[in-house]
Amino acid sequence: MSSTLSQATEIDRLLGRARSEMSEGRVPVEIFNSDVVFALEQERLFQRAWLFLAHESELPDPGDYVLRSLAGNSVIVSRDESGRIGCFLNMCRHRGNQVCKASEGNASHFRCSYHGWTYANDGRLIGVPHIRRVYDPGQMQRSDWGLVPVRTESYAGLLFGCLDPGAPSLEEYLGGFQFYLDLYLRPGPNGTEAYAPPDRWEAGTDWKICAENFAGDGYHTPVAHQFGFELGYYASSATTHADGYAVHIPHKGHGIGLGQTPGMSPFFGYPPEVVAGMEDVLSEAQLSIFREVRTAVGTVFPNLSLLIQPFSTVPGEPGVRFCTMRLWQPVGVGRMQMLSWCLVPADASKEYKDAAYRAYTLAFGQAGMFEQDDFDNWSRVTRMASSPLCRDLSFPYFMGLTRAPLDDFPGPGVVMQPYMTETNFRNLWQTWLEYLERP
Repeated sequence: MSSTLSQATEIDRLLGRARSEMSEGRVPVEIFNSDVVFALEQERLFQRAWLFLAHESELPDPGDYVLRSLAGNSVIVSRDESGRIGCFLNMCRHRGNQVCKASEGNASHFRCSYHGWTYANDGRLIGVPHIRRVYDPGQMQRSDWGLVPVRTESYAGLLFGCLDPGAPSLEEYLGGFQFYLDLYLRPGPNGTEAYAPPDRWEAGTDWKICAENFAGDGYHTPVAHQFGFELGYYASSATTHADGYAVHIPHKGHGIGLGQTPGMSPFFGYPPEVVAGMEDVLSEAQLSIFREVRTAVGTVFPNLSLLIQPFSTVPGEPGVRFCTMRLWQPVGVGRMQMLSWCLVPADASKEYKDAAYRAYTLAFGQAGMFEQDDFDNWSRVTRMASSPLCRDLSFPYFMGLTRAPLDDFPGPGVVMQPYMTETNFRNLWQTWLEYLERP
């Protein structure tokens, strides 16, 4: 009892400090790489938020499935024989063993390796060994013992899951951020597809650092990735990289940075057929913004991020735009698993898709040059945050603190200039705190 009270007191103290400091534009260092915060996030954030599961193109045929993690739970995402996509807890209802162990594949059913209970790919229990000999008549109703379904909804090919039956719909959860997601997800009539299965790796990094960075941190780019400017990989310079907008959806946590380069041609780095596709499906308000965007880097709260960037695989030559989508999954205190996809326009030529994937791999694949820059920094931040000398310190989030948002921007949300600001991050942290303060 005393340990429970002590933990509750520590949670109250930590959240009270976070509330006080965040109201002044500060974030306590102790929220990173913390066992107390990790446990609280699992209970109050990841059990309640809409979390990304899969891109529908990863399951093109009946029987296709992938294994994913949802708030620490192993789940099967599968397309059944009728073509419907569903999500189920990867647990046999008999004794709790995992019924599927392969990360992806095609199967009409899943058979538990312990006692042999067998489930169809739509979650129904269809096989119980010796059912007539070991159960009395009417005692075992297979219809009562199917795989546990998980609530799912989708937007533009992205499938999300939520463990909270009382959570709002995905549409309400996104809260208008769909306007900006369309830049990544609707480059033509048939949307996007995953070029290949996701890259996977683990890192000693607190997931929150990554989610914040991708909510529009253009401030780090001219420093952490300085060689990209000097060698001609980027379609911008360090002096113009701050140009553009930062947009967030209040109390939702979602944020995006829209970087611009003066004089850059509209939709630079896209082939003509992709530009034509965007002009067909996007609204005039969206086109008026997206035409001039060089870099679009955004986070769907809490831990799904996307980046579009023109990139020259040969320094100094015209670049090609690629899109990376990444999921920052916490797997322990100060540790996360990274899943990273390359999304390509479904209607684009194979030549462009291949070129975009090469650019993605060089820049932000598992061994990508910019990926290495970022994870080196993020891992060091995580390690330092655990030092007893640092726990009482705070980080400043003062950029744009007293500036007024734009009132004539054609898109939704709170919009600030320049692209380099911390307004998106303050909104992310405020949303994070709102989740953790709700018992």
